[in-house]
Amino acid sequence: MRAFIITGTSRGLGYEICKQLINRNHLIFAVARNHNDSLNEFAAQHDCKLHFVKYDLQNTDGISELIRGIMERVHDEIESITLINNAAQVTPLGNIDDCRPEDAVKSIQTNLLAPILLTQSLINQTDERNVHRIIVNISSGSAKDAAASMSLYCASKAALNMFTSCIQLEDHKSLTIYKVDPGMVDTSMQEVARNQEGLAVANFFKEAKETGALKSAEDAAKKIVRRVLASQS
Repeated sequence: MRAFIITGTSRGLGYEICKQLINRNHLIFAVARNHNDSLNEFAAQHDCKLHFVKYDLQNTDGISELIRGIMERVHDEIESITLINNAAQVTPLGNIDDCRPEDAVKSIQTNLLAPILLTQSLINQTDERNVHRIIVNISSGSAKDAAASMSLYCASKAALNMFTSCIQLEDHKSLTIYKVDPGMVDTSMQEVARNQEGLAVANFFKEAKETGALKSAEDAAKKIVRRVLASQS
């Protein structure tokens, strides 16, 4: 059996990743502030053990205990443990001097600090186990392409990419870590960005929506899940 920890599963890409990983041979921990009940129904239909873990990743002080609680429910016969750091927020949007300091902190906590601490905690708490650890960080084109009014999101995604590359150079036994850029996906987060009044790149996002350039969350998740499952072998 394989275990999966997926963040941000209430909707969008995280929901689709979680749904597509539902399998009778998988143990899934869906971490989010809110639960999508349809995941439980789908898991029951496919004889899959799925646990919803209610948690706000802005509470970075509690992440070690979050992972500890999850690992207490993962038995020693598990073949692999995969962490998919998907949760993210695109807000606040606007010039940096218009962003409230507390909102900037929340953005960095969710998009960067939480994935770093989740990675650290998982490595620490599974180091004595004879198990393959896989960590997948969901990236974005915004990590490479600067955009006015999106400085916090772009910077946090760029930093997450560099963090991932650095961990790849460290010496950790039975650890596979990589980033995946799903491309532009038609999610509620994308909708917020393209409908933000005064956002410099809003027209670009609107045009992408109108011309069909956005991927569906379902199709983007298929690409990610295929790679995740290939990483298990």
